[in-house]
Amino acid sequence: MRLTLRPDTPAEALGLAAGLVPEPIFDSYVALMQARTLMVASRIGVFDALAEAPGTADDLAVRLGVTAEGLAVVLPALHALGYLTADGRQYSLSRKARRTLTVRGRQALGDWMAFTHDMWDAFDGLEDVLRGGRIQNIHGFTEDDPYWDRYMRGLLQISKISAADVARAIGAPRNARALLDVAGGHGGYSMALCRRHRRLRATIIELEGAARIGHKIVEEEGFSGRIQHVTRDMHTAYLGAGYDIALAANIIHHLDRGAAVALLTRMRGALVPGGRLAVFEQERPADGEAGTQIGTLTGVLFHVTSGARTCTAGELTGMLVDAGLRDVQVKRLRRAPGQVLVLGRA
Repeated sequence: MRLTLRPDTPAEALGLAAGLVPEPIFDSYVALMQARTLMVASRIGVFDALAEAPGTADDLAVRLGVTAEGLAVVLPALHALGYLTADGRQYSLSRKARRTLTVRGRQALGDWMAFTHDMWDAFDGLEDVLRGGRIQNIHGFTEDDPYWDRYMRGLLQISKISAADVARAIGAPRNARALLDVAGGHGGYSMALCRRHRRLRATIIELEGAARIGHKIVEEEGFSGRIQHVTRDMHTAYLGAGYDIALAANIIHHLDRGAAVALLTRMRGALVPGGRLAVFEQERPADGEAGTQIGTLTGVLFHVTSGARTCTAGELTGMLVDAGLRDVQVKRLRRAPGQVLVLGRA
C-alpha cells in the first residue's frame, strides 16, 4: 500500500508522466495539511455528527460547538479528500468515512485518529533526535495519564485489521490452552487467539498504565474470564511456564538486538516443548530495497520514540535462531501490508 499522486485531469497526467510535477510540494505541504485537517475533524466530531444526520456548515457548527466560518473551509477540504459528499451546501459522509471514521463503522478508526495527535507531537522532535538530542519515551508516562487510554484503544482498533489473520497464521494446535502475550496491553491479539482456540487462556505482561486500560478493554469485549493482565517488567520478571503460544506483537522494534534476543530467549523458556513463538512487526526493507512506506516511516517514528527502528525479516529470523527457536519461518499476511510474522518452535 502506497500513498501516491493521482492526477485529476489528462493534462495533469501528462505533466506527471513528463516529470513536470513538483512532487515534494504534495509530499510535504499538501500531506501535512491533509493529515491535520483529517485528524482535527475526527477529534471535534465531524464524522459522528454527520453519521447522525447530514448538515451544512452552519448546522454542524451549532451541533459541534465550533465556528461556521471554520467548518466552511474544512468541509470542502474533506469533500476533496473523499471523506464527504456534497449536495449544494449540505454535506454527508462518503462510504469510506462511514466505514472507518464513525463509532459504528465496520472498520472504525476513531480511537486510532485520536492517538495520531500524540504521534504528530512525537514527530516534532525528529530533527532534534537526528542532531543527537534526547530520545522520547512513549512508554514513560505515569500510569494514570490519559495518554494510555488513547494509546491502547488506538492500537486495539488497528490490531483488528490483521489480528484474526495473525491468530490463524501462528498455526497453534486447536487444543492450545495457554498464551503468553508480552506487551500486548490492548488485548487485540490475545482476544483473536482466544476466539480461535476455545480452551485458550491468555496472560498479558504489561506496564501499569497499559495494563489498566487493557483490563477495561477485555472486560468490555467479554474476555475478562480468559485474559489476565499482569504488571511486570518484561525484561527481568519471571514470565511463567507451560505456555503453548508466546507472542511478541509490535514490541521488538523498541529494543536493541541484545535486549530483543534476551527477551525472546526467556519467552522460549516459558513454552512447552514444541510450543509456538510468534513475532509480529513492521518490516524494514533489506539493504537496497525500497520497502513499504508504512514499514519505513514507522521505523522513523520508532527511532524518535525509543531510539530503535524496525527490523528486516532476516534480522528477526536471526534473533529467533539466536534465542534457541527451531523451524523458524517468515510469513507475510494479505491484510497486514508492511508487516511480517516470524514464527519458531521451542
